[in-house]
Amino acid sequence: MTNENRGYTGILWFVSGAIAGAALGVLFAPRAGRQTREELANWLKDRRTRGEELMHKVKDGSLIKKDALVAAAKAAKQAYTEANAKHSEAIHS
Repeated sequence: MTNENRGYTGILWFVSGAIAGAALGVLFAPRAGRQTREELANWLKDRRTRGEELMHKVKDGSLIKKDALVAAAKAAKQAYTEANAKHSEAIHS
């Protein structure tokens, strides 16, 4: 077994132990299973709500940045067109 594989094996054992410990902790918790499940459901609902709020913020921010980028591109195109027209007039004059 290579050293690299030993590292992955150690990580696998650690994660497996953490999962088993968490499962045992939930099973032997002093609260009733129903109360624990309700708290877990509320915690997950809160995380989902926070995630949705974050996604809306990111989406709104990206739309604002997109609008600013489109406006900048239009301004750059207009400036290029005007500069090109002035350059053409100068050459033909």
